[in-house]
Amino acid sequence: MSSGNLTADRRFAYAQLLRRDRDFEAAADVLNQTLELVPDWPEGRFTLGETLAEAGRKYDAIAAFETYLTLDPADSLGAAVKLSLLTEKTPATLPEAYITRLFDEYAPRFEKALLEKLNYRAPQIIREALDETHPGIKFARAFDLGCGTGLAGASLTDRVKWLGGADLSAAMVKGAAAKGIYDQLFVGDMLRALDDLDAPINLAVAADVLAYFGDLALTFITVKQHLAPGGLFVFTAQRHEGESFVLGAEHRFSHARAYIEHTASDAGFQVLLLRDAISRREKGVDVPGLVAVLGI
Repeated sequence: MSSGNLTADRRFAYAQLLRRDRDFEAAADVLNQTLELVPDWPEGRFTLGETLAEAGRKYDAIAAFETYLTLDPADSLGAAVKLSLLTEKTPATLPEAYITRLFDEYAPRFEKALLEKLNYRAPQIIREALDETHPGIKFARAFDLGCGTGLAGASLTDRVKWLGGADLSAAMVKGAAAKGIYDQLFVGDMLRALDDLDAPINLAVAADVLAYFGDLALTFITVKQHLAPGGLFVFTAQRHEGESFVLGAEHRFSHARAYIEHTASDAGFQVLLLRDAISRREKGVDVPGLVAVLGI
Protein backbone atom coordinates (compact mmCIF):
# COMPACT_ATOMS: atom_id res chain seq x y z
CA MET A 1 0.00 0.00 0.00
CA SER A 2 2.96 2.33 -0.50
CA SER A 3 2.08 5.79 -1.74
CA GLY A 4 5.42 6.18 -3.48
CA ASN A 5 6.36 8.99 -1.09
CA LEU A 6 8.51 7.95 1.89
CA THR A 7 7.36 10.80 4.13
CA ALA A 8 3.72 10.08 3.34
CA ASP A 9 4.23 6.38 4.04
CA ARG A 10 5.73 7.16 7.44
CA ARG A 11 2.81 9.40 8.34
CA PHE A 12 0.39 6.75 7.16
CA ALA A 13 2.08 4.15 9.39
CA TYR A 14 1.84 6.53 12.36
CA ALA A 15 -1.86 7.07 11.65
CA GLN A 16 -2.38 3.31 11.72
CA LEU A 17 -0.73 3.14 15.14
CA LEU A 18 -3.10 5.85 16.36
CA ARG A 19 -6.05 3.85 14.99
CA ARG A 20 -4.82 0.78 16.81
CA ASP A 21 -4.83 2.84 20.02
CA ARG A 22 -8.38 4.03 19.13
CA ASP A 23 -7.32 7.68 18.87
CA PHE A 24 -9.34 8.09 15.69
CA GLU A 25 -9.47 11.89 15.58
CA ALA A 26 -5.69 12.14 15.81
CA ALA A 27 -5.34 9.41 13.19
CA ALA A 28 -7.66 11.31 10.84
CA ASP A 29 -5.58 14.48 11.30
CA VAL A 30 -2.38 12.61 10.41
CA LEU A 31 -4.06 11.02 7.38
CA ASN A 32 -5.16 14.44 6.15
CA GLN A 33 -1.53 15.58 6.46
CA THR A 34 -0.50 12.47 4.53
CA LEU A 35 -2.93 13.24 1.73
CA GLU A 36 -1.61 16.77 1.40
CA LEU A 37 1.56 15.07 0.11
CA VAL A 38 -0.18 12.43 -2.03
CA PRO A 39 -3.70 13.71 -2.78
CA ASP A 40 -4.36 11.10 -5.50
CA TRP A 41 -3.40 8.04 -3.44
CA PRO A 42 -6.52 5.79 -3.45
CA GLU A 43 -5.54 3.66 -0.44
CA GLY A 44 -4.93 6.78 1.63
CA ARG A 45 -8.36 8.19 0.79
CA PHE A 46 -10.02 4.88 1.59
CA THR A 47 -8.24 4.62 4.94
CA LEU A 48 -9.25 8.18 5.77
CA GLY A 49 -12.87 7.20 5.15
CA GLU A 50 -12.53 4.19 7.46
CA THR A 51 -10.92 6.31 10.16
CA LEU A 52 -13.53 9.06 9.97
CA ALA A 53 -16.25 6.41 10.26
CA GLU A 54 -14.50 5.02 13.34
CA ALA A 55 -14.42 8.54 14.77
CA GLY A 56 -18.20 8.81 14.30
CA ARG A 57 -17.88 11.46 11.59
CA LYS A 58 -20.37 9.83 9.23
CA TYR A 59 -20.73 12.56 6.61
CA ASP A 60 -17.00 13.27 6.42
CA ALA A 61 -16.45 9.52 5.97
CA ILE A 62 -18.98 9.43 3.14
CA ALA A 63 -17.18 12.31 1.41
CA ALA A 64 -13.83 10.53 1.78
CA PHE A 65 -15.16 7.29 0.29
CA GLU A 66 -16.76 9.18 -2.59
CA THR A 67 -13.44 10.89 -3.31
CA TYR A 68 -11.74 7.49 -3.24
CA LEU A 69 -14.18 6.24 -5.89
CA THR A 70 -13.11 9.04 -8.24
CA LEU A 71 -9.55 7.72 -7.93
CA ASP A 72 -10.44 4.01 -8.19
CA PRO A 73 -13.78 3.71 -10.05
CA ALA A 74 -13.42 -0.10 -10.12
CA ASP A 75 -13.52 0.05 -6.30
CA SER A 76 -10.95 -2.63 -5.51
CA LEU A 77 -11.09 -1.79 -1.79
CA GLY A 78 -14.88 -1.95 -1.47
CA ALA A 79 -15.90 1.64 -0.75
CA ALA A 80 -19.38 0.81 -2.03
CA VAL A 81 -19.73 -1.59 0.89
CA LYS A 82 -18.63 1.03 3.39
CA LEU A 83 -20.98 3.60 1.86
CA SER A 84 -23.91 1.21 2.00
CA LEU A 85 -23.35 0.64 5.71
CA LEU A 86 -23.07 4.38 6.35
CA THR A 87 -26.09 5.36 4.26
CA GLU A 88 -28.20 2.25 4.97
CA LYS A 89 -28.72 1.80 1.22
CA THR A 90 -28.23 -1.84 0.27
CA PRO A 91 -26.36 -2.37 -3.03
CA ALA A 92 -27.46 -5.02 -5.52
CA THR A 93 -24.05 -6.71 -5.42
CA LEU A 94 -20.43 -6.14 -4.41
CA PRO A 95 -17.82 -4.61 -6.75
CA GLU A 96 -16.13 -7.25 -8.91
CA ALA A 97 -12.69 -5.69 -8.39
CA TYR A 98 -13.19 -5.78 -4.61
CA ILE A 99 -14.08 -9.48 -4.59
CA THR A 100 -11.15 -10.29 -6.88
CA ARG A 101 -8.64 -8.46 -4.70
CA LEU A 102 -10.13 -9.88 -1.50
CA PHE A 103 -9.82 -13.49 -2.61
CA ASP A 104 -6.50 -13.11 -4.39
CA GLU A 105 -5.09 -11.97 -1.04
CA TYR A 106 -7.05 -14.61 0.90
CA ALA A 107 -6.13 -17.57 -1.33
CA PRO A 108 -2.92 -18.74 0.45
CA ARG A 109 -4.75 -19.25 3.76
CA PHE A 110 -8.28 -19.81 2.40
CA GLU A 111 -8.79 -23.52 3.06
CA LYS A 112 -7.05 -23.48 6.44
CA ALA A 113 -9.18 -20.56 7.63
CA LEU A 114 -12.45 -22.06 6.39
CA LEU A 115 -11.92 -25.55 7.68
CA GLU A 116 -10.10 -24.85 10.95
CA LYS A 117 -11.60 -21.54 12.07
CA LEU A 118 -15.02 -21.18 10.43
CA ASN A 119 -16.19 -24.81 10.56
CA TYR A 120 -17.07 -24.50 6.87
CA ARG A 121 -19.53 -27.17 5.71
CA ALA A 122 -21.16 -25.76 2.55
CA PRO A 123 -19.78 -28.49 0.23
CA GLN A 124 -21.00 -31.27 2.53
CA ILE A 125 -24.41 -29.62 2.90
CA ILE A 126 -24.78 -29.34 -0.88
CA ARG A 127 -23.76 -32.97 -1.28
CA GLU A 128 -26.25 -34.11 1.38
CA ALA A 129 -29.09 -32.14 -0.25
CA LEU A 130 -28.26 -33.61 -3.65
CA ASP A 131 -28.09 -37.13 -2.23
CA GLU A 132 -31.50 -36.61 -0.62
CA THR A 133 -33.33 -35.27 -3.65
CA HIS A 134 -31.51 -37.17 -6.43
CA PRO A 135 -29.78 -40.19 -4.90
CA GLY A 136 -27.51 -42.23 -7.12
CA ILE A 137 -27.75 -39.99 -10.19
CA LYS A 138 -24.48 -39.25 -11.98
CA PHE A 139 -24.66 -35.90 -13.78
CA ALA A 140 -23.14 -35.64 -17.24
CA ARG A 141 -22.01 -32.02 -16.92
CA ALA A 142 -21.69 -29.96 -13.73
CA PHE A 143 -20.45 -26.43 -13.11
CA ASP A 144 -19.06 -25.01 -9.86
CA LEU A 145 -20.01 -21.33 -9.64
CA GLY A 146 -17.43 -19.33 -7.67
CA CYS A 147 -15.35 -22.47 -7.34
CA GLY A 148 -12.67 -21.03 -5.05
CA THR A 149 -9.97 -23.62 -4.43
CA GLY A 150 -12.28 -26.48 -5.37
CA LEU A 151 -13.74 -27.64 -2.05
CA ALA A 152 -17.26 -27.98 -3.46
CA GLY A 153 -16.03 -29.66 -6.62
CA ALA A 154 -14.08 -32.20 -4.58
CA SER A 155 -17.27 -33.22 -2.76
CA LEU A 156 -18.98 -34.07 -6.06
CA THR A 157 -16.38 -35.94 -8.10
CA ASP A 158 -18.17 -39.28 -7.83
CA ARG A 159 -21.50 -37.72 -8.87
CA VAL A 160 -20.36 -36.01 -12.08
CA LYS A 161 -18.73 -37.10 -15.34
CA TRP A 162 -17.52 -33.63 -16.40
CA LEU A 163 -16.83 -30.72 -14.04
CA GLY A 164 -16.21 -27.08 -14.85
CA GLY A 165 -15.70 -24.09 -12.58
CA ALA A 166 -15.14 -20.36 -12.50
CA ASP A 167 -13.91 -17.79 -10.00
CA LEU A 168 -12.97 -14.13 -10.16
CA SER A 169 -9.71 -14.81 -8.34
CA ALA A 170 -6.86 -16.22 -10.41
CA ALA A 171 -5.14 -17.33 -7.21
CA MET A 172 -8.22 -19.31 -6.18
CA VAL A 173 -8.51 -20.94 -9.61
CA LYS A 174 -4.86 -21.92 -9.39
CA GLY A 175 -5.67 -23.77 -6.17
CA ALA A 176 -8.66 -25.47 -7.79
CA ALA A 177 -6.56 -26.53 -10.79
CA ALA A 178 -4.00 -28.09 -8.46
CA LYS A 179 -6.65 -30.55 -7.22
CA GLY A 180 -6.82 -32.08 -10.71
CA ILE A 181 -10.60 -32.61 -10.57
CA TYR A 182 -11.84 -29.98 -13.05
CA ASP A 183 -12.14 -30.53 -16.77
CA GLN A 184 -12.37 -26.80 -17.52
CA LEU A 185 -11.70 -23.72 -15.38
CA PHE A 186 -12.30 -20.03 -16.03
CA VAL A 187 -10.86 -16.95 -14.34
CA GLY A 188 -13.57 -14.29 -14.36
CA ASP A 189 -17.24 -13.68 -13.78
CA MET A 190 -19.05 -16.96 -13.18
CA LEU A 191 -22.12 -16.02 -15.22
CA ARG A 192 -20.03 -14.95 -18.22
CA ALA A 193 -18.17 -18.24 -17.91
CA LEU A 194 -21.47 -20.07 -18.39
CA ASP A 195 -21.89 -18.19 -21.67
CA ASP A 196 -18.51 -19.55 -22.82
CA LEU A 197 -19.50 -23.20 -22.36
CA ASP A 198 -20.01 -25.24 -25.53
CA ALA A 199 -22.93 -27.26 -24.15
CA PRO A 200 -25.65 -27.00 -21.48
CA ILE A 201 -25.00 -28.30 -17.98
CA ASN A 202 -27.06 -30.68 -15.88
CA LEU A 203 -25.99 -29.42 -12.47
CA ALA A 204 -24.89 -26.02 -11.18
CA VAL A 205 -23.62 -25.60 -7.62
CA ALA A 206 -22.75 -22.49 -5.62
CA ALA A 207 -21.21 -23.10 -2.20
CA ASP A 208 -21.15 -19.99 -0.01
CA VAL A 209 -21.06 -17.80 -3.13
CA LEU A 210 -24.42 -16.03 -3.06
CA ALA A 211 -23.30 -14.17 0.07
CA TYR A 212 -21.50 -11.83 -2.36
CA PHE A 213 -24.64 -11.10 -4.39
CA GLY A 214 -27.65 -9.19 -3.13
CA ASP A 215 -30.07 -9.27 -6.04
CA LEU A 216 -30.19 -12.89 -7.22
CA ALA A 217 -32.52 -12.41 -10.19
CA LEU A 218 -29.80 -12.29 -12.86
CA THR A 219 -27.95 -15.23 -11.32
CA PHE A 220 -31.05 -17.42 -11.27
CA ILE A 221 -32.10 -16.46 -14.80
CA THR A 222 -28.63 -17.02 -16.26
CA VAL A 223 -28.14 -20.37 -14.55
CA LYS A 224 -31.52 -21.58 -15.78
CA GLN A 225 -30.70 -20.56 -19.34
CA HIS A 226 -27.65 -22.84 -19.28
CA LEU A 227 -29.28 -25.87 -17.68
CA ALA A 228 -30.35 -28.83 -19.79
CA PRO A 229 -33.93 -30.10 -19.32
CA GLY A 230 -34.24 -31.61 -15.86
CA GLY A 231 -31.17 -29.69 -14.66
CA LEU A 232 -30.58 -28.62 -11.06
CA PHE A 233 -29.18 -25.59 -9.25
CA VAL A 234 -28.00 -26.40 -5.72
CA PHE A 235 -26.61 -23.71 -3.41
CA THR A 236 -26.16 -22.44 0.11
CA ALA A 237 -27.03 -18.93 1.27
CA GLN A 238 -26.96 -16.90 4.45
CA ARG A 239 -30.42 -16.38 5.94
CA HIS A 240 -32.11 -13.44 7.58
CA GLU A 241 -35.61 -13.16 8.98
CA GLY A 242 -36.65 -9.93 7.28
CA GLU A 243 -37.56 -9.27 3.68
CA SER A 244 -35.51 -9.40 0.50
CA PHE A 245 -31.76 -9.22 1.27
CA VAL A 246 -29.43 -7.27 3.55
CA LEU A 247 -25.71 -6.52 3.63
CA GLY A 248 -24.07 -7.22 6.96
CA ALA A 249 -21.13 -5.58 8.67
CA GLU A 250 -18.99 -8.56 7.63
CA HIS A 251 -19.56 -7.50 3.99
CA ARG A 252 -21.74 -10.51 3.14
CA PHE A 253 -25.35 -10.63 1.99
CA SER A 254 -28.09 -12.56 3.76
CA HIS A 255 -31.32 -13.51 1.99
CA ALA A 256 -34.85 -14.11 3.20
CA ARG A 257 -36.35 -17.52 2.53
CA ALA A 258 -39.37 -15.93 0.81
CA TYR A 259 -37.08 -13.84 -1.41
CA ILE A 260 -35.28 -16.95 -2.65
CA GLU A 261 -38.61 -18.71 -3.26
CA HIS A 262 -40.20 -15.97 -5.34
CA THR A 263 -36.99 -15.05 -7.20
CA ALA A 264 -36.49 -18.70 -8.13
CA SER A 265 -40.11 -18.99 -9.24
CA ASP A 266 -39.85 -15.83 -11.34
CA ALA A 267 -36.80 -17.32 -13.09
CA GLY A 268 -38.75 -20.48 -13.94
CA PHE A 269 -37.40 -22.82 -11.27
CA GLN A 270 -39.31 -25.25 -9.11
CA VAL A 271 -38.14 -25.27 -5.48
CA LEU A 272 -37.44 -28.93 -4.72
CA LEU A 273 -35.81 -28.32 -1.35
CA LEU A 274 -35.26 -25.21 0.77
CA ARG A 275 -34.38 -25.58 4.42
CA ASP A 276 -32.23 -24.19 7.20
CA ALA A 277 -28.58 -25.20 7.16
CA ILE A 278 -25.53 -23.95 9.05
CA SER A 279 -22.55 -23.89 6.72
CA ARG A 280 -20.12 -21.69 8.72
CA ARG A 281 -19.38 -19.96 12.00
CA GLU A 282 -18.24 -16.39 12.62
CA LYS A 283 -16.54 -15.46 15.89
CA GLY A 284 -17.63 -18.76 17.37
CA VAL A 285 -21.30 -18.29 16.52
CA ASP A 286 -23.29 -20.27 13.93
CA VAL A 287 -24.32 -18.14 10.94
CA PRO A 288 -27.99 -18.77 9.98
CA GLY A 289 -28.18 -20.25 6.51
CA LEU A 290 -30.18 -22.09 3.90
CA VAL A 291 -29.60 -24.84 1.39
CA ALA A 292 -31.68 -25.00 -1.79
CA VAL A 293 -32.23 -27.43 -4.63
CA LEU A 294 -33.93 -25.82 -7.61
CA GLY A 295 -35.08 -27.76 -10.66
CA ILE A 296 -36.47 -27.12 -14.11
